[in-house]
Amino acid sequence: MKLKYLPLISILALASCDDYLDVKPMGKLIPTQVEEFENILNNTNTLDYHFMDNNRGNFYAMLGDNLEISENQAAFNYISSNPNIECYAAYTFYLPYQNPLTDQYTWSWGVYRAVGLLNNVVEGIEGLEGGAESEYGKQVIAQAKAARAWSYMVGGLGYGPMYDPNGENNVRTIPYRTSASPLEPNPDLATTAQLFDYLQQDLDAALNAPDNVANPCRANKAAVYALRAEMYMYKRDWDNMLESATEAWNRAVSNNGGVDNLIYDYNQFYYEEDPSASPSPGTDVEVGLELKGPDPDFDKSYSRENLFYRVSPTGYTTTTFYPSEDFLSLFDKENDLRYKLFMLKTLGYSTTEGDVKYDDGIRVVYFRGNKTLMNEGITYPILLLMKAEAEARTNDLSSALNDLNLLRKYRYSNTINTDLPGGESMSADELLYEILKERRREQPINSYQRVFDIKRYVFDSGKPWSQTEIVHKIGEKTYSAPIDNEHYTLPLSNVVIEYNPQWGLEPNDIYYDPTSNK
Repeated sequence: MKLKYLPLISILALASCDDYLDVKPMGKLIPTQVEEFENILNNTNTLDYHFMDNNRGNFYAMLGDNLEISENQAAFNYISSNPNIECYAAYTFYLPYQNPLTDQYTWSWGVYRAVGLLNNVVEGIEGLEGGAESEYGKQVIAQAKAARAWSYMVGGLGYGPMYDPNGENNVRTIPYRTSASPLEPNPDLATTAQLFDYLQQDLDAALNAPDNVANPCRANKAAVYALRAEMYMYKRDWDNMLESATEAWNRAVSNNGGVDNLIYDYNQFYYEEDPSASPSPGTDVEVGLELKGPDPDFDKSYSRENLFYRVSPTGYTTTTFYPSEDFLSLFDKENDLRYKLFMLKTLGYSTTEGDVKYDDGIRVVYFRGNKTLMNEGITYPILLLMKAEAEARTNDLSSALNDLNLLRKYRYSNTINTDLPGGESMSADELLYEILKERRREQPINSYQRVFDIKRYVFDSGKPWSQTEIVHKIGEKTYSAPIDNEHYTLPLSNVVIEYNPQWGLEPNDIYYDPTSNK
């Protein structure tokens, strides 16, 4: 077999163990016990770099409506030498967003590095005598398959279209590789329909997961049900989404001793004063202060709010982007504690060219990802909102409102009645819109999650949350793209195409220069 026929992940599999194992084997290279395969699940490479670049930003989020780029940032920061110029490409809808001649972090550092490790766990345990039949072995395989399903779900929905419940779903996306052998070529690109069939199989098997885990980077049974709810959400199968979300929520409440142990009350958060702090005039002193909460874990992977933890893009600086006006308008500025705690005034982007200083002045920046730890997987607040969305979409408005109000109790100032004003008299669409806005507030501002929602809302044609195109502005110049087309489906890089000629894809020979879009 020629090397070019080897899948990209096979090359990763041939790398040294030191590159991929957090728990390094002692005296041997090949695991021979379930415990040794389980240790692979502790590796951060199963959690990281999904839709992220090496400086921990996220070009895919730039396709959404949460972010904006200023004229100064566009002119002086996003130049051809910028290492993350794909962020500017995505914001201005310059196709392809990533240079097709280079490797893609999303593909080889994210999805396929993770599943390479996970496939080794599954096949390794299945290859041990009695390994896959033991209860311990079943649980570890279940956790690996849950993580694999998540990786393929986000990868497939990024590189392919959203699932259409009334369509054929026959667009090819990514290969759903389950082999760990470097001698096994990649399978064909799975269609969207096949992708979700494979996800279903993995998540069915993942129900063998244990009830409790030490760290949410590993899936417990509640997390598996939450992942199933998310899968059904993307399929627009509301009844099954509700059943899985309810099972996940009930298990989580029971396992953790109540809702107070699942969601932080932001009324208990405050900034520790520093008498020596000297913020720049007009900026908020909280930018430089330390956030305090009811426990010291809110910025840890094992934060009480994390059900299924996956690394999220890090906090950002004002050199990259700002919250969009549309995102800012979502918040009740007086009573939403997410706004009061994290939407802070700070110095914006500035640079000097010759004798001229270009300065964005004081800007409002969302510091939630800097002050806490955002999760690109599934949090308990997101699970509760998935349950509420499914209830609203199946016309159980009373339960949907109760779930929404339950979250609001932890997020809004306790100096007011935190229940949604007028919630009891809202129509199904009105209440659902409020739930979806709350979902957007809870998500990381700069992750793939909002863009996936924009893609799935296309099927809610005519509803206030459904959009047909996204428009971005830089100064007076606008850039726009329709949502349900190639602008929201990523192409594969030439590196991947050339290693897999059996797919019949043609490499892209474009001269890549997003700055030509200025």
